[in-house]
Amino acid sequence: MAMNAAVDAAVCLLLVGAAVFGVTAVSDPVETGDSTRTDAAAETLATSTATVEYSLRPGTGPVRGTPAAFPRENGSEFRRTTHGTLAGLLARAAVATAGFGNDSLTGARDDFPRAVRGAVTGAFEASSLRVDAVWRPYPGSTVGGRVGVGAKPPSAATVHAATLSVPSGVEPVPSSAADDFGTLASAVAERTVEALVPPEAASLALRGDYPVSALMWHRYGRLGHELGVPVERDLRAENTTALNRRLADALAPAVEADLRDRFESPEAAAEAVEVHRVRVVVRTWESDGRAA
Repeated sequence: MAMNAAVDAAVCLLLVGAAVFGVTAVSDPVETGDSTRTDAAAETLATSTATVEYSLRPGTGPVRGTPAAFPRENGSEFRRTTHGTLAGLLARAAVATAGFGNDSLTGARDDFPRAVRGAVTGAFEASSLRVDAVWRPYPGSTVGGRVGVGAKPPSAATVHAATLSVPSGVEPVPSSAADDFGTLASAVAERTVEALVPPEAASLALRGDYPVSALMWHRYGRLGHELGVPVERDLRAENTTALNRRLADALAPAVEADLRDRFESPEAAAEAVEVHRVRVVVRTWESDGRAA
């Protein structure tokens, strides 16, 4: 029974993304003006809490070398409940639905952002408010996730913005990694893979009951498909540490090429790396000449 409880707790963390704690404001040269309402909205996101209910879904998309199967596609074992600050839930949703390009890795957690959007929408009466949570390991990365709530501001509106920084669940890249592009790329790739599939929680999930075990097989299968890495041997051995290392090694060359192309030096690239945090941007504007 204790083992089952441990597996369930770890899997709950994993299936909504890594745990996130500590919300801080970020000073950015964004739109200025009367930011009182924007700051109040940001404070609400950082301090107000909510409980959300959502359902997991069978994995979608092609896989490479895994026997993941979904004999049942709904039921109580697919339903989940989680609690946190609104900013924390937004950050979890951005990481949980991350993938390559504009698509989530498996689609299994796509109901979670819907639940989070509902919680955030219910916390505000204003219609002239937009919130975007974005996780992207570095500018221009093909890997990332985002969740948006509310309509986008009209092009002619005067927009006020505030940014919160929420930990993504992985450690920042150490300063020593900025010595050269190769070392930096390896550090970024390692943390990117860790954010997508935290190895310890993933190992527990593989030993868990259906559907979390099948979902984890499928998630690793999709990641292996994207990176050209066979995954079945390590999954059968439940060796997620070794598998994550091989996945990171496969991702690192593309990250290095990106960083070399976009930045003049490893130091400049390291300053732009944000694999360790999710940016939650709040934007407000006036509607019909009045604060909405």
